[in-house]
Amino acid sequence: MKKMSIARYISMHFIGITFAAAVLMALFITYFSNVAIESDFKKQIRKESRYDYINIKEKKGEIRVSDKLVYEDDGIIKVVLDTEGNLIEGTYPDERLEYLKLKPKIVREIECGGVKYYIYDRSIIKGDENGNSRVIAYIRSMVNRGNLSSGYRTLKYASYICAAAIVLIATILASVFSRRIVVPLRQICDTSEKIGLEKDLSKRIEYDGMFREIEILAQANNRMLDRLEEMFEKQKQFSSDVTHELRTPVSVIMAQCQYARKHINNKEEFDEAISLIERQVKKTNDIISQILQLSRLDQDRIRIDFEYVDVKDIVEEVCDNEKFHDEKNIDLRLSLENAEARVDVGLIMAAIRNVINNALKYSYENSVVDVVLKKKDGAVELTVRDYGRGMSEEEKKHIFDRFYRADKARNSEGFGLGLSITARIMEIHSGTITVESEEKKGSTFYLTIPERI
Repeated sequence: MKKMSIARYISMHFIGITFAAAVLMALFITYFSNVAIESDFKKQIRKESRYDYINIKEKKGEIRVSDKLVYEDDGIIKVVLDTEGNLIEGTYPDERLEYLKLKPKIVREIECGGVKYYIYDRSIIKGDENGNSRVIAYIRSMVNRGNLSSGYRTLKYASYICAAAIVLIATILASVFSRRIVVPLRQICDTSEKIGLEKDLSKRIEYDGMFREIEILAQANNRMLDRLEEMFEKQKQFSSDVTHELRTPVSVIMAQCQYARKHINNKEEFDEAISLIERQVKKTNDIISQILQLSRLDQDRIRIDFEYVDVKDIVEEVCDNEKFHDEKNIDLRLSLENAEARVDVGLIMAAIRNVINNALKYSYENSVVDVVLKKKDGAVELTVRDYGRGMSEEEKKHIFDRFYRADKARNSEGFGLGLSITARIMEIHSGTITVESEEKKGSTFYLTIPERI
C-alpha cells in the first residue's frame, strides 16, 4: 500500500467531503430554484396581461385595440388574436409561432428555432345587452425564457459562488488544521528517530498543545521510553551481575586447580581441593539454574498446572526440609490453618521455600522465625517473620530487584534472585508479595494467593 502523509490524507478527505457537500448543496438549490423560477415565470406572464381587456373593445362586430396597449414590456411580447387565432395586432418574435393553436388558461412551453418560449393565451370576455358573456378576442403573451429575470435565478447563481467559496475556504482550513495536527506528530517522530540514532533513552517527548489524543500518544511514548530505559538499565546491571557472580566461582576453581597442580602432594590436601572445587561448581550451577528459571518465567515457557491443594501441606513440607538443612539452630514456629487454593504446586513450593530460606539466611543464630498461614478475605495469606538484621527504607525499594543485595553481609550468601523469582511466581498466580521491615528488628514477608484464579 502506498504511504502518504497524515496532512495530505486529512486535507484530501476534508476537501473531498466538503466538495461533495457543496456539489450536493448546489444540485439541491439548482433543482428547487429551477422549479421556483418556472413557477415565477408563469406567474409573471399571467400577471402581465390580466388588465389588457380594458384596451380591447368590440364595436359593430369589429375588434378595436387602444393605443394604450403595450405590446412589449420587460421581455414579454403581446399580440391580439381573434377567436380563430388570427393575428389582429402586434408582431410575433418568430413567424412560426403564428400557427400555434389557441389554448387559453394554460402556460405552454414551446421550442421554436432553438429558442424556448413561454406562451399564455388570455381570453377577452365582454357582455352583451342581454347580459350574456362571450369571448371577443385573445391576447397572446410570449416570452423568451432566457430573457426573463427572477430572484430565484440570482439565488441559484449565488449558490454556485457560495459552493466554490466553501470549497476554497475548506481547502485553506484543511491545510491549516492538518498542519496544526501534523506538527506535534512530526515532533514525536523526530524525537523518536533522534532517540534511535543517538541511542539516548533519557530524552522525552514534550507536548503542551490542545489535542488530547496527541497528548495521550506523547505520554504513551514517554511511558514506553521509561520502561525501555529501565529495562536496558536492568539488562546492563543484570549482565554485570551475572558476569560477576560467575567469575567469582570460576576464578576460585581456576586458582585451586593451579595450586593443586603445583603444590599438592598428598591425598588429604587433594581431597580438600576437590571439595572446594565441588562447592564452587555447585554454586555456579545454582546461579545458572536460578537464571534459567527466572528467564523461563519471564518468557512464559514454563508449563503451569493449576490444581486445588491445601497450602498447609506445602508449607509443612518446605519447613521440614529447611529444618534439616539449617545450621544456625533456628526455631521455625508454625501456626498453620487448613487453606485450599488453586495453585501450581511446584511453583508455589519454590516461592515459599525462597521466602523461608531468606528468613533463615538473615536471622541470627539460635533465633526464631514465625510462619503463619491463614485465610483472609477470600485469599490465603502466608506470613514469614524473622528477627534478624532488618532493612532500611531504601533497601526495601529494591528488595525484589534481580541480583540486589542490601549490603556486603548479604553478599556472602545467595545471589539476589530468590525474591525476584518469588515475585514473578506470585504474579503468575494473581497474588502479591509485600514486605515490612525495620533495621535491627527483622523483616516480615506477606504472600497472598487468591483461593480461585
